[in-house]
Amino acid sequence: MRLFKSAGLFLVLLLSTQSHAGFLVEPLIGYGFGSGEYARSGITTRESSENGVQFGARLGYQMLGLMGGLEFRKSSGSYSFDGPTSLNLANQTDADYSGTEFGAFVGYNLPILLRAYIGYTFSTKWELDGNSWRGGNGDELSGNTTTLGVGFTGLPFVSLNLEYRMTSFDKWTDVSDNNNKITVDETNNQIVLGASIPFDL
Repeated sequence: MRLFKSAGLFLVLLLSTQSHAGFLVEPLIGYGFGSGEYARSGITTRESSENGVQFGARLGYQMLGLMGGLEFRKSSGSYSFDGPTSLNLANQTDADYSGTEFGAFVGYNLPILLRAYIGYTFSTKWELDGNSWRGGNGDELSGNTTTLGVGFTGLPFVSLNLEYRMTSFDKWTDVSDNNNKITVDETNNQIVLGASIPFDL
C-alpha cells in the first residue's frame, strides 16, 4: 500500500512539473533612452546620450517559475556626444547607430503577475552611421551589457517590461585606419520601456 502511495505521489509531482515546464520563445520590442560618459586617449571624460528602438527575442526553457536561455537584440537609434570645447564641433557630435547584441538571461515568474530577470550580453556592438569628430562612418564600438528587468504579466499573452541596462564599451574599431582597434572607456546607462510575448511551448 505504501508503495502505491509513493508511486502516486511521484506521478503527481511529475505531472505537476511537466505542466509548468516548457520551451520559451519570446519576441520583444522596446524603446530605450539614456546617457553616459566616455574617455579616449588625449581627451578628458565627456558625456554622451542615446535613444532608439530595440527588438529581438529570447529563447530558453522555463520550469516551476524559473526561466533561462539566450537572448538576441538589434537596435537602431541616435547617438550624441560632447566634443572638445576648443574646437567648433556643432555639426560633428551626432551620429545614428545600429546595434547588435547576443547574450544570456535568467529570471523568475513571481506569483503576483510579475516576472523579474537579469541578462548579460557576451557581445554588444554599435556601428555608427555618419562622420563625426570621434570617427567615421562604419566605425564600431564593442563591449558588453548587463540588464535588470521586471515585467507585468497581468494582460493576456503580453508582458509589459521595464529595464535598466548598463553598457560598457572598451574598444573602438576605426575602419578608416585599417580597422585599428582603439582602447576606450565608455559607459551608458539606459532605461528601456517595452513589451514581449512569452510563448510557452
